[in-house]
Amino acid sequence: MPSKVTARRITKATASGSVARPQWPLLRPLLPSDDLALEVVLDQQIVLIRKLLTSSLCRTYVTFLSTLPLTTTPNQPKKGEALRVNDRFQVDDPVFAEQLWTGTGLEKLVMQSAQQWGGEVCGLNPRIRVYRYRKNQFFGQHCR
Repeated sequence: MPSKVTARRITKATASGSVARPQWPLLRPLLPSDDLALEVVLDQQIVLIRKLLTSSLCRTYVTFLSTLPLTTTPNQPKKGEALRVNDRFQVDDPVFAEQLWTGTGLEKLVMQSAQQWGGEVCGLNPRIRVYRYRKNQFFGQHCR
């Protein structure tokens, strides 16, 4: 497990003002991609992939993510955004996004159902976000 000093070091701002890429744990072990399935929870909105990550890999990531320096969001939303109160960390990391997309079986699974997405499927957003919700923190309603 990285120390808090290590976590600070991996996220130290670079000269350009962006956050340095964390040293993400390896995405291992994984289940065979043939064992994965999409589960529609809310049509056109929410899809689950149960056991995309094994329980041991989840524990590894929970431990790692707890070392990242999360920042509490401001209490005032930007115009047109939902009120959110949480702690977060974000970094632009196209390498990790590609590892998640191709290395976990996610690409294969999603591409098998490409017609349900209503557009061209091209991968994951490289802006990686980690959110933590503590007691009394929330993500407000998007639409009224």
